[in-house]
Amino acid sequence: MLQLCPCCSGKPFAQCCNLYLSGQAYPNTAEALMRSRFSAYATGNLPYLRKSWHPDTCPELDADDLTTQWSRLEVIKSKQGLKKSIVEFKAWYREGDGESALHEISLFKLYKKRWVYVGPLSDWP
Repeated sequence: MLQLCPCCSGKPFAQCCNLYLSGQAYPNTAEALMRSRFSAYATGNLPYLRKSWHPDTCPELDADDLTTQWSRLEVIKSKQGLKKSIVEFKAWYREGDGESALHEISLFKLYKKRWVYVGPLSDWP
């Protein structure tokens, strides 16, 4: 059975974020990186989360950070720049009998020629 990608792209996982999570490729846009990070949270890929986080802002991560059941991703808007980019999204997760969402405007920067997650912004700049 075909497994769709957790990032909600509609593509098969093997042809979408798994290319990044398995190390076959690296995202060439901030939105692709953000989608792959959602998939990493959804599938419990801690090494990828560390690798895709800016070293200056990456917290100590362990398996306890991966206990949330992420259900779907909604990209609201994305602004791709040359050295920094911004992506606004809602990441939906299961909580009790319902669903809740994490709404974030995220900053991404080029670091050593790769896009990395820096952290949340307070609002769209």
